[in-house]
Amino acid sequence: MAVFDSSAKSIPTKWLLARREETLTCVFALIVALVISTPWAVADEDEEITNDTQQVVSLRSLLAQVHEAYPGHVLEVELEREQYGDGGITVYEVKLLTKKGKVLKLEYDAINLKLLKINGRLEN
Repeated sequence: MAVFDSSAKSIPTKWLLARREETLTCVFALIVALVISTPWAVADEDEEITNDTQQVVSLRSLLAQVHEAYPGHVLEVELEREQYGDGGITVYEVKLLTKKGKVLKLEYDAINLKLLKINGRLEN
């Protein structure tokens, strides 16, 4: 059982309250800074994505080209930013189920629809 020692010096209540107010002020300032800076960071990211996708060929044009060259059923299409050489390019990745049940993965440049890569076996 603890016994209260009246001879020990205690910390003044004013000092404890002042430290508490300083701590709360710092926490509040950090929260405000995060709330204010977050939309700007997101806006910068969105602007970069928007600038890249303004030149992208439509999905309809891509699918027309894929169906003309490779008959089958499109399973999935992804639009991604990939590193090529010194810079990056926007790429359409298409997964296609052929008529013989094989899966092809086709990569197209999203700006000009140039075929960049084929993974899987082509059928004759």
